[in-house]
Amino acid sequence: MNTVNNVRPVEGRTKPAAHGAGEDRREEERRLMERAKAGDGPAFDEMTRRYSEKAYSVAYQMLASHDDARDLVQDAFLEVFRTRERFNTQYRFSTWLYRILINKCINFRKREARRRMFSFTDYGSRNGGAGQQFLVSNLPSSEKNPHEVLESDELKRSIMAALDTLSERHRTVVVLFDLEGLSHRQIAEILQCPEGTVMSRLHHGRLKLKRVLSKRLSGYLDL
Repeated sequence: MNTVNNVRPVEGRTKPAAHGAGEDRREEERRLMERAKAGDGPAFDEMTRRYSEKAYSVAYQMLASHDDARDLVQDAFLEVFRTRERFNTQYRFSTWLYRILINKCINFRKREARRRMFSFTDYGSRNGGAGQQFLVSNLPSSEKNPHEVLESDELKRSIMAALDTLSERHRTVVVLFDLEGLSHRQIAEILQCPEGTVMSRLHHGRLKLKRVLSKRLSGYLDL
């Protein structure tokens, strides 16, 4: 099995494939995993190649460390490989992989609490500004242009600190939805919870970000 090397965060939110193309890709992946379950190494290598960058992007958003993200992605793929015989090919490979990876990230963050922060400098560049735009739209009003304000190091530090106040369940949903572009349904499958729960966690996570940022930035934004 190939190792995960030199992968970088995926830029922008994932665009949904056309229905027909998506079904064809899912069927192809199902066949690859059937082969991998039967011991076909190259088939699993192909799945690793397809999902290495996406998995790395998720891990990096959770950990804010290139080295730690790379290590946990490696661990996640190794665990998927070791347990491949238990994989139900009726489900998406990505769902299984992300579930394992996210659990590893959460456990790592609990062990390394002092390293729990996002890199907001890269946060916006990887999602085409979508995440920044959400945060900008929820900042208190100011005479300054919000895009000019975002260039401030003080604001970036405040946003990083605000993101770090989220619980693991809220932070995970924000990462998967706002940064990685997964749908409510995909996140629900990964976290094994109802879609309504995903939407609720996203809503409350965003509300807390807005509330914390409003308090932290009240003086800075001349309220």
